[in-house]
Amino acid sequence: MADKKRTVDMTKGKPGRLILTFALPLFIGNIFQMLYNMVDAVVVGRFVGPQALAAVGGASSSYNLTLALVLGFTNGGSVLLAQAFGNGDRVKIRKCYYSAFILIMVSAVFLSGIGILLARPLLEILHTPADVIADSTVYLSWMAAGILATALYNSMAAFLRAVGNSRTPLIALVVASCTNIVLDLVFVIVFHMGVMGVAVATVMSQALSGFYCLVYVNLNIPELKIRLKEIEFDPAVAKETLRIGLPAALSTVVVTMSVMFIQRAVNGYGSTVMAAYTTANKSENICFALSYATGMATGVFCGQNMGAGRLDRVREGLFTGIKISLIYHLVMAVVLFFCGKYIVGLFTTDPDVISIGSGIVRITACFAPVLGILFIFQHFLRSVSDVRPTIYMSGAEIFSRGLLPYVLASRFGYYGIWWATPIGWSLSLLIGILRYRSGKWKAYVKSEQTEAA
Repeated sequence: MADKKRTVDMTKGKPGRLILTFALPLFIGNIFQMLYNMVDAVVVGRFVGPQALAAVGGASSSYNLTLALVLGFTNGGSVLLAQAFGNGDRVKIRKCYYSAFILIMVSAVFLSGIGILLARPLLEILHTPADVIADSTVYLSWMAAGILATALYNSMAAFLRAVGNSRTPLIALVVASCTNIVLDLVFVIVFHMGVMGVAVATVMSQALSGFYCLVYVNLNIPELKIRLKEIEFDPAVAKETLRIGLPAALSTVVVTMSVMFIQRAVNGYGSTVMAAYTTANKSENICFALSYATGMATGVFCGQNMGAGRLDRVREGLFTGIKISLIYHLVMAVVLFFCGKYIVGLFTTDPDVISIGSGIVRITACFAPVLGILFIFQHFLRSVSDVRPTIYMSGAEIFSRGLLPYVLASRFGYYGIWWATPIGWSLSLLIGILRYRSGKWKAYVKSEQTEAA
């Protein structure tokens, strides 16, 4: 097996310590990951103008849609890899790694082309304002062209985390984020490249972080070292990756489309409200950086213990993750509610944008604990291969975000739009809780353990 200093076996030890130790580098890494888009927003917002800020924000949901399938395959591959690692199956580890890696890279190339071709049409469907759509198209096209770089980092980082290594992806992100800051400033302030400059800087930085992880894996983790003569695309493993990855991808697509519904509703109120919505999202992402980290750490813990046949530890890990997440999100709810306007102010000096943006984050603050626990249940269900309920959970979000923004906006104006997302979180979480209480996930875990045996 790989060097224990570079991997973590979560089938032994206290769940709380393991989850927190694993989540901390993920948390810091998420902060630096957010720096990519946050720095983009700050640089264009302060050095180009509110329209450029709106353009970057308006293109983000469309970009996430084109990237969703790649991230779904990444999720499927990492789940299988975590289970194989927990079971100590060296042969299956390599099969999962090679098959998932090939699948991800091929789909990334395909989606990159699709993203470039559909950049303008997607933005037109969203009713992007005339004073924003040109810059949004440029930004989205360049980001789509760099999907392969983004997929390389996300896949390598996910594979490293599956074997318990969350430190290396963090180091890669720190280096790449610092690079992105420098390139953003150079391309925008020195070369006056506008939104194209921040997009190119982001892609170049993502490529750097991806290559760093790839080189690290080849030098330090024998099971994941790429040997050209041994590369094999296993149809059975690929099929299982698709079985887990496609629902995850579909869930991501559904959630992204629901965000696009929100974006479409927001776009109808002009560039000022668009900029406010963008800054509010960035502010919330900063405060909720530990949300995804705790969910992912809980998922890796449950996945490895599922592979080892430790159903008792799977359940214990779930409840430990919920406790950690609940405490964190109660604190963040207070921070967002009372300090939201100062965080929004980091991105813009426009008083109207700050006023609207701070109102958005106050509503989100009231539902912060719901979001935290939702992440735990999503990662838990995926880690035990019970992926179908996650589709229903995503369906609840798109129903809420697709319908409520227009219903509420017709009565309360753009203020009503902001309630659609937290209501969707609540419905999604309810489905996750009901699935857990039904006990059906236990039967699925047992069938997986029988196959592994």
